[in-house]
Amino acid sequence: MKNRTDTRHFRNTSLLKSLGIGVSLVLFCLAHIAAAAPTGTLVYSVYKLDERLGRYDWNLYTTAFGDNKDFRGIPLHQKGMYPSWSPDGETLYFIQREAGQSHIYSIQLDTPKKKTQITQVGGTYRFLSVSPDGKKLAFNGYQGHVQQENQVWTLDIATGEMEVMTGVQHFGRTFFFWGLSWSPDSKKIVFSLERPGGLEQLYILDVETKDVEILTELNKDYYPVWSPDGKQILFMRWDREFETFYTIDVETRTLKALFDIDNATGYWAAWAADSQSIIYSWWHTLYLFDLDTEVSAKLLEADGSIFIISWWSGVKEVFPVEPQQKLTTTWGNLKR
Repeated sequence: MKNRTDTRHFRNTSLLKSLGIGVSLVLFCLAHIAAAAPTGTLVYSVYKLDERLGRYDWNLYTTAFGDNKDFRGIPLHQKGMYPSWSPDGETLYFIQREAGQSHIYSIQLDTPKKKTQITQVGGTYRFLSVSPDGKKLAFNGYQGHVQQENQVWTLDIATGEMEVMTGVQHFGRTFFFWGLSWSPDSKKIVFSLERPGGLEQLYILDVETKDVEILTELNKDYYPVWSPDGKQILFMRWDREFETFYTIDVETRTLKALFDIDNATGYWAAWAADSQSIIYSWWHTLYLFDLDTEVSAKLLEADGSIFIISWWSGVKEVFPVEPQQKLTTTWGNLKR
């Protein structure tokens, strides 16, 4: 499972079969989504060929929901991964790696080419997440070249002060974190950590006390995302044949399987503000999944593989920049 962010998206996968199960059902799906149309703005990373550099790289794109459902991918002209919105939708944070060092940067959507460096010391940083109160950034990583020091960190946005939040004992072995997310009250962080035996378990970190409790055990669970209402955590579970989206009730620890997708094709997801739907990526496509109807609708296809998704659910006008390569817009129903 190592280097999932660097290798799993390169694998060839079979296309989903039987898109759509009848005209009447498709019309029903469209009518339902039209009645509960999502709002807000997405930002996501697309792994694609940089023709200028002659190699593949991560690039940031944004998509705004509109009344006409003409969803387009608009390039932000910034290379980077792990984008994460500030709670007011004014600032976008992301990680960019150059010359072997990672730094966290911020931009404003109306001036996306003007980036501000947030971290004072470079390192290897991954899985960035902004606290819902807008005060801190959380991420995992290490400074220098000592991978055994990989831990969960927080950064105070006002002061730039960084603090190590976990004390995982590595015993001379490299461990990997596979995603993290804040609780809505900004008091806890859920994260995935690979443990001996190849297991990837979910844990909850108390930011004030730094106490850590186990959330799931004896499975390969990763990419957790805390719901805005605080009641559920969405994550993915791998069983060597399929990857399955699950939710876990934070209070009761009750698990619910949502749907399976082909192994190594589901990467990330983001919650709607009402906690009733999610957006997730499948290879080069974004889908909207309604938790009540258990129906998925295709939103758009990118010209590269989509990884991290950040969804700000407020209303914001996306600046008028034409996409370098237009992304197609199609709707359909996924076979569950």
